[in-house]
This record gives sequence, structure tokens and C-alpha cells, in this order.
Amino acid sequence: MNSVPLAEIVNFLDTTLQVKEVIDYPNACNGLQLANRGTVTRIAGAVDANIHSIQSAIKNGADLLVVHHGLTWGGVQIIVGPWYDLYCSAIEANLAIYSAHLPLDSHPQYSHNVGIAKALGLSITGTFAPYHGRSYGIICPGLERDELEQRLQKVFPRSLRPICYGSEAPRSIGILSGSGGQTLFLEALVAAGVDTLVTGEVHYSAVSFAQLHHLNLFCCGHYATESFGVHSLMALLQTHTQLPCTFLEDFSPF
Repeated sequence: MNSVPLAEIVNFLDTTLQVKEVIDYPNACNGLQLANRGTVTRIAGAVDANIHSIQSAIKNGADLLVVHHGLTWGGVQIIVGPWYDLYCSAIEANLAIYSAHLPLDSHPQYSHNVGIAKALGLSITGTFAPYHGRSYGIICPGLERDELEQRLQKVFPRSLRPICYGSEAPRSIGILSGSGGQTLFLEALVAAGVDTLVTGEVHYSAVSFAQLHHLNLFCCGHYATESFGVHSLMALLQTHTQLPCTFLEDFSPF
């Protein structure tokens, strides 16, 4: 059975995703979050590091799980009860866990947004929503709204929710995965002259904002929009390591 040192894969991901350079939320803890005994023979990928993805990775014989949303978000965690069960199952199965949050969101080649644009058959003409020197949203040429919705329905058949108060012939289309419908991102969208957004989810206030600024918002699900980057990493790691790499589906409509 082929194997690759865990440290080599971690270094490759850290370098490719510029993990140490990208500023993220204080408790995101990008990079290796849980080690194993030092070697990797099979890699699994998932959107979230939760009990389902960990159990599925173990069932698939993986000894490295690469995720977008990692184990830690709220700071120091007391490891008792269900949290103990989660960590214990991973450690006993020799499963390492690696997380890439904003480093993956903002990557010019492997981000979710780039993957969504490819799936929709759209080219990339610009960016918006800068944060600490990196742009998190991408801009694509306009497309008839009905045509865009048809393409989105094929890509996101279980989670698409249109909120349309804008033009039937959008000037341009912004793509920002996950929680891209927050007010600060919508303001950045308008500032960039974009009138249509493909995103994961929006806040309640986004509806009034869209009415006021004549925007089309296509909500496609936080989970669904943030699976693309993980798929890209699985393909990249398959090529780089020559190890089996599998994406683990754990669909959420949100």
C-alpha cells in the first residue's frame, strides 16, 4: 500500500493555499488541526469536520480528512460528552484532520467561487469584496436571468432559492459562496456595479436591501456552494500524492 508522510501533505497544502499568509477569524485554526501517527494512505474530503464526516472517513479507510469548516470555532473547547466521542473516534482510528477556511475561499484557482463559475460555464472578469489584501468574490459577465436560473437549477437542484428584484438581463454576475449574502458583501457588490449575486445564504435584511438596490439574489445553500473547493482539493491531492482521494457527501439544504 502506498503511503505519504503526513508532514509532506501538510506542507504542500500550507504552501499551495498560503495558510500562514491569509488572515482568518481568530479561532479558525487553519492547517493541521489533529495529527495521526505520521503517514497517510487514503485521503477523504468534506465540507465540515463533524461526527458524520469523521465516521464516514473512518468507514472509507481514510487516515487524513481535509475539510473547509474545521473542528474549532469558539476558542478553547472542553472535550467532554459528544466532543470527547468525536475526538476519540478520530484519534483511535488514526485519522488526521486538516482545515482550510478563508485560504480556500480566496484561492484564485481552487476556491468554491471558481468552481461554481466553471460549473455554470461563466468566465471570470473581475473580483469584489476585498479583505486584508485578498478578494473573496468573483465577477462574471452578465447573462439573461432566466438562463442563469436554469443553469443554477442544474448545478443546485436541491437548494436553489431565487430572490429576484433586479434586471431580467443582468449587467454582471457576482459569485460569493457560503454566507455571501451579508450586508457588507452586498454593499461591496453594489459598489462594484454588479446587480446579480450567486451565493450560499443571505440574512433576512438582504431582501429589503435587494429591493432597494434592484438586485437578483440566487441562494444556493451554504453547504452546496462550499463543496466545490473541497472537490478541487481532492483532485489536486490525487495528482500530487497518487493516493486515493474521495469526497464525502453529507448534504445540507442550508
